[in-house]
Amino acid sequence: MVRKRSDTRSKISYRAVLMALISVVFFSSFIALAEETITIVDSAGRTVELPYPVKSVVALNGNVPEEMIALGAGDKIVGIHLGTKTNVDRGLLPGLEDVAVIGDEADPNYEKIAELGPDVVIQYASWPPTPEELQAKLDPFGIPVVALDLYRMEVYNDEVELLGRILGHEKEATDYIAFIQDQYDLIDERLESIPEEDRKVVYFEGARLYQTYGGAGFGAGIPGMIMAGGGKDLYPDIKSDVFDTNPEDVAERNPDVIFKGISEPKGYFMEDETVLKNLREEVMSRPMWSDTTAVKNGEVYAISFDATAGLRKKFGPLFIAKALYPETFSDLDPESFLMTYLEDYLGLEPQGFYIYPPL
Repeated sequence: MVRKRSDTRSKISYRAVLMALISVVFFSSFIALAEETITIVDSAGRTVELPYPVKSVVALNGNVPEEMIALGAGDKIVGIHLGTKTNVDRGLLPGLEDVAVIGDEADPNYEKIAELGPDVVIQYASWPPTPEELQAKLDPFGIPVVALDLYRMEVYNDEVELLGRILGHEKEATDYIAFIQDQYDLIDERLESIPEEDRKVVYFEGARLYQTYGGAGFGAGIPGMIMAGGGKDLYPDIKSDVFDTNPEDVAERNPDVIFKGISEPKGYFMEDETVLKNLREEVMSRPMWSDTTAVKNGEVYAISFDATAGLRKKFGPLFIAKALYPETFSDLDPESFLMTYLEDYLGLEPQGFYIYPPL
């Protein structure tokens, strides 16, 4: 009988231990599940709950793939739009050759996105379709939308930090931001020696003749880039994102410096300075601008959008600061910095021509 009671106690003890272990495992699993989501506020001011870390992304924002590659998270991209696919085919976004295409960025294929089943779709904060419109389309599939721009200097670091947090690449984002911020800190420190009234006024013309950019709302980001480089935009009073100027009005406003942007051919693929040089000469030869300070002083630059458009606006302040104040920034080397980025963060050959005259 003693032995029987002992066996009973052993069974009871075993069951108690087993139940305790099950409880611990269940409770730990519950805690783990609770920790597998993250709630963020995106660039459109929307509160969004996401899986953490995000493991798969459809990028409707064309800036996102390059930034994710730079953060070492390119393998999480499962969908891109047609414009991004063009850059992939040109060899500019290594590792994305087999990623699915979900249509045009302004009119994506929602069924295709649903088939891919991403953890998140990342879209611009203000360009169509708006995050709210996109979310309404994807709600039936339970796919959240996050709005990031990654082209506005005013919030660029914050957006990269948020992207890194979403992806679980916080350290990579911190290191990446520091890589760029060191250059910005240098610019900010030296610009303190230039009074606001002495800052140069800049006219930045887009790829289209007499097209320029305003600073309304989120805008196209060009005025913010000019300001970050120590310049003053020629049209601070215009509220349109993109608009056509009157050449006579440009002459009357009399910019100190003119930049003429070019999107194609890309600076990365330019084998020499010929295209940029010819473009600058065209601007310099416009009769109505012959008496502007910029033309008279030869401060007219042709510059590739590879250094000043989209997410590459992060390099724009470096080029602008060096062009506007060459003596103040004699040791600043924007092109060398860009080459380091291409090689170390994108895995690309450091090549191309980006501005003429050379800085």
